[in-house]
Amino acid sequence: MTALSRSSILARMKSRELFISPILGTDQLGMSSVDLRMGTVALVARAGAQSHVDPNAYANAPMQAHGAMEGKKQKHERFDIPFGESFLLHPGSLALVPTLEWVLLPGDLQGVVTARSSWAREGLNIATATIVNPGYTGIVTLELANFGQIPIKLYPGLRLAQIAFYDLHRADPARDDEHLKKQGQFQMAFEPSAGDIAKKDEAFLSKGPGRT
Repeated sequence: MTALSRSSILARMKSRELFISPILGTDQLGMSSVDLRMGTVALVARAGAQSHVDPNAYANAPMQAHGAMEGKKQKHERFDIPFGESFLLHPGSLALVPTLEWVLLPGDLQGVVTARSSWAREGLNIATATIVNPGYTGIVTLELANFGQIPIKLYPGLRLAQIAFYDLHRADPARDDEHLKKQGQFQMAFEPSAGDIAKKDEAFLSKGPGRT
C-alpha cells in the first residue's frame, strides 16, 4: 500500500473520488493526512448496566430484535453536546464520538484513523487504530479513551484525530467492487453505535464457549 500525499489527497477530493466535508480550513490538511474534528454526540460506556460483556448475548438475539437493541443502548449513556459546550472524559472511561466530518472513500482507498500526537501526550487516545474500509460512506466513530489521571474537557469541533489514506493494489477490481456492496455493519453511519462483537462468529459461539 502507498500512502497518499497532501497533493494526492487534494487531487482526489477535487475529482470527487474522495469526499471529506466539512473542511473548515486549509490547516486541516497535513502532509499526508486530514485532521478530524469531534462531533456533537458522545456515547459513554456505563459500569453497572451489565456485569460483563458476553458475545453469546449478541449471537443468540437477532440484531433487529427489540431486546437486543435495548441491551446495546443500556450499555451506553448518550450525551448531546452543542457547539460551545464541553464534555468531560474521565480517567479510565471509554466514549464513542462521531467525527464532524462525513467521508466517502472510493473502492481503491483505505483510511487509517489515529490520535493526534498532541492529544495523546495529554492522555487522550484512540482506543484502536480505526480502519475505514474502501467504499465506506458516513461519519467515522472515534473510540476515545482517557489513559491519564485527570479528566479531559473536550469540545465539539476540536481536532482530535487524523486520517491517512492508502492506495490499494486491486488484482480483481470487479470482484472487489461486488464485495463492497455487501460490506460492514457500520456502513452509512450517521452517529456512533455499539458494535456487534459476535458478527460472523455466530456459528462458533453456538457450539463453542459458554455452551453446555
